[in-house]
Amino acid sequence: MYHSKKTWIDKEVDPLKIDEIAEQVAVSKHVAHLLVQRGFDTAEQASAFLATDQLDFHDPFLFQDMNKVVARIQQAADAGEMILIYGDYDVDGVSSAAILWHALVEIGAMAECYIPNRFTEGYGPNEAAFRWAAEEGFSLIITVDCGISGIDEAVVLKELGVDLIITDHHEAKDVLPDAFAMIHPGVDPNYPYSKLAGAGVAFKVAHALLGRVPAELLDLAVLGTIADLVPLVGENRLLAAKGIEALNASERPGILALRKVCSLVEDELTEESVGFAFGPRINAAGRLDSAMPALEMLLADTLEEASLLAEQLDQQNKQRQDIVKKIAEEAIELVEQHYLSDRVLVVDAAHWNPGVVGIVASRLVEKYHRPVILLCHDAEKGTAKGSGRSIAAFDLFAELTVCSDILPHFGGHPAAAGMTLLSDDVALLRERLNAQAADLPDEAFIGTIEIDLRLNVSDISIGLIEEMGRLAPFGMGNPSPRVVVEGASIRDLKRIGRDLTHLKVLVTDGKTELDGIGFGFGDAVDEISSLADVSLMGSLNINEWNGFRKPQLMIQDLAVADVQLFDYRGGKKPLTDVFALPSEETTFVAFTKETQDKYAERHLNGPIRANIVFLDLPEEESAFLPYLKEAERIYCAFKDEGYYFETIPSREDFKHYFNYFAKCPREELRIGLVRLSKTRKWSKRSINFMHSVFSELDFLVTMEDGLPGVNPNAEKRDLTEAATYKRHEERQRLEQQYIYSSLAQLKERFDTLVEAAKQEEMTWSSNSI
Repeated sequence: MYHSKKTWIDKEVDPLKIDEIAEQVAVSKHVAHLLVQRGFDTAEQASAFLATDQLDFHDPFLFQDMNKVVARIQQAADAGEMILIYGDYDVDGVSSAAILWHALVEIGAMAECYIPNRFTEGYGPNEAAFRWAAEEGFSLIITVDCGISGIDEAVVLKELGVDLIITDHHEAKDVLPDAFAMIHPGVDPNYPYSKLAGAGVAFKVAHALLGRVPAELLDLAVLGTIADLVPLVGENRLLAAKGIEALNASERPGILALRKVCSLVEDELTEESVGFAFGPRINAAGRLDSAMPALEMLLADTLEEASLLAEQLDQQNKQRQDIVKKIAEEAIELVEQHYLSDRVLVVDAAHWNPGVVGIVASRLVEKYHRPVILLCHDAEKGTAKGSGRSIAAFDLFAELTVCSDILPHFGGHPAAAGMTLLSDDVALLRERLNAQAADLPDEAFIGTIEIDLRLNVSDISIGLIEEMGRLAPFGMGNPSPRVVVEGASIRDLKRIGRDLTHLKVLVTDGKTELDGIGFGFGDAVDEISSLADVSLMGSLNINEWNGFRKPQLMIQDLAVADVQLFDYRGGKKPLTDVFALPSEETTFVAFTKETQDKYAERHLNGPIRANIVFLDLPEEESAFLPYLKEAERIYCAFKDEGYYFETIPSREDFKHYFNYFAKCPREELRIGLVRLSKTRKWSKRSINFMHSVFSELDFLVTMEDGLPGVNPNAEKRDLTEAATYKRHEERQRLEQQYIYSSLAQLKERFDTLVEAAKQEEMTWSSNSI
């Protein structure tokens, strides 16, 4: 067996609706299945979802304050007022600021951008920055991707006589800031779609200001929409789909420079390009220092300027990756030492970089499937600042709201949040959150993943993958379809990558083959037998190389349902790997005294565990059974004892041996036996074997002179009645079946034994299987 990292959950789907959608929308049943799963269970809904090119953006003036916002901004532009765009330091905030800046410049406004420093100012509006803006002469401040939590700061700005327009999408508290106007899809009761990202909200403001859909800004809007992980359904789906088209056609210097540093100049850009290539590099600036270089890159007028900034972001991203790796290692060590029993993991340290703790928190959620908050202390201020990530059962924003008396500053979503609190209150926050999570069922902390389709290898084709691509762009709310490829036989299994940490597998169902790549799954090579039928879970794509196109599975998880067999027989492979198996998961079994003496330090034949290592063969097959009831992996390390290749003496040999004792003078017994063994070419083992058989049958007995002799009173019996004869035959059979058989034959044999063990068939004979 090989256990999946998460429990795979199949979504329930009405098969009648699948048939209906397949027929009426003219798609395959597999794609119809995906559409119904996503809630598009009528022909009209499914057709509308697929026809992205026919969708329209909502009227931006459906926002109840939009007329007010446009009038105030136009007034500022006409009067030459100075407008400050106040953003955030992540991809969404930076792209939002760039969108609004372009729109303001187009209408002739005097606009500047301000991105607060994560380390010195923190997230969202801050009083010092607002006071600075007033002193500098800014009479209008427009927040993008922030502001909804700035209640006190809004009061300060009003006292200073500066108008505040908030454009945001984050979770709102019960009390809203006292602003001149607010554009927030989650708060506004009139706007028909509530899940826009900050960039989407800024795009709507630009739409209203310009009096048209600003198609030239879609390549910026798509950055924040995808990177901020908002649901890619409704208007976000339109923004993402049209944005990706715009991104591929973009001549914006910042986008071209990003394509170059990401080695995506020739590639078609997709949502993955934004999520895994562009996004991390844009974010890197704000995670390590000021985010202004990222904004300057997006606003750059020349490719030369943009390229220099893109190179800087690329280097910062590499530095960020190293920092994340180190903090993750330290955080995991702290969890293992101190907090492993906690339901909510609140982990803190003095030296961590607050710009990357959110990434590390996500990794810990993935590892432990629990809400995680990572905090770093500022000894000078006496505060702790950090980020949290959560699981579906624990609304992080709501639970932090319960603790708002010790959280002077926090904000976010149900799944993610940022916060600042006194260092002295960290232990109290940990205590409270764990108490708040106490009533959650245990199942909430078991990692699960929803499966969209279960397929055979032969179901998968380029045509199917291309048809599934009609549901793209994929993201939150519309995930890339997760498929399970079931019961596939392994053709090839190997480690790949510079440090051999990744997995490449070739599987087949006897008709078709499929390649799979699993990043970070390299260790599975040592834990999955080449004979195993494996189930692979992941997403499908088309691998294009050297002009060839073929399906490929990007593995996210894998499992083997049956007991696995690993072959270490006859010293073909060193036993070092076997002896390196975790002791708490492994039972070493030795049946003979010789082997028990040899490996006495291994605590042999102990409690039965998942890994069973057989170091030698038993006398009887039934001796295997007690160890197989709970076995998940069987390691066969039998050594060759030579019985299989040793011929049992013939009846003619037995006759000569017996006659020798009947006729040979007593004084010549020993020397005569030597001569006879040379003549008959008997080995010492053959002589001992025949002697044991005759002795057990009472044909030979010890005489008065201490030497063997014929028993004149012996009853007639067959040679096969002797226990030694039977043991020899059984030993030959065991060696043939367990040492000299092929791996496939050995696997078949153990499969039968495992089944018998599970049925508790403890009475065993050589003919029972």
